[in-house]
Amino acid sequence: MFEAIVFAITIFIGWVIFDAVKHKKVIKENVFSGLVAAIVAGIVWYVLFIIF
Repeated sequence: MFEAIVFAITIFIGWVIFDAVKHKKVIKENVFSGLVAAIVAGIVWYVLFIIF
């Protein structure tokens, strides 16, 4: 469970940094999309961890 949380946080931070560099500013919609992507990635990582 801890690895999935760390993975989700890493995805979120990377997503926000990438969008900030790409758009030259931090936009609320990009932060929200990064949060959604991080949550989905964390859930998938946790499910894969349980399966394997």
